[in-house]
Amino acid sequence: MIPQPAIACSAARIAQSLAHALQLLAQLETVMLDEARVIAMRNADALQRIVANKSAVVMALEAETVKHKQWVEAVQLPFTNSGVAQFFAGFDNAQSLGEQWALVREIGMRCDQLNRANARLIEHDRKRIATLLHILKGDDATSATYTPQGRTASTSSRSRTLIHA
Repeated sequence: MIPQPAIACSAARIAQSLAHALQLLAQLETVMLDEARVIAMRNADALQRIVANKSAVVMALEAETVKHKQWVEAVQLPFTNSGVAQFFAGFDNAQSLGEQWALVREIGMRCDQLNRANARLIEHDRKRIATLLHILKGDDATSATYTPQGRTASTSSRSRTLIHA
């Protein structure tokens, strides 16, 4: 059971912090969707602005998470789902806090999925651009031709760049 002073001094602050975390997560989710749209449009300037905004939201969210972790660990509980559930159990509004925490986790997982999807989009574009640059420089090492002796040889050593063609 949680010591009573810890409950009395932080019940309202915990509820407020969870509400703030939910607002930040909703904002982060919107930013991530905007990021996906801008990646698809290949708008580098807009992407830089969105990434800066995302970074600010993530930093604020991390600050809230640090508070949550400190409160739970201050009463000798682990900062895990079960530890947080035990922590909330000592409050009169335990059900409400538990519901808010479940939403924090749900939206957090959605944001993680969006972030991974956006990273895949960026990596795909990066590979596409790298391949195009290799072709433009004449470094297309994946294609092979045959030498007069019948052996395979990379065309990159004998090919000319598109610029020199």
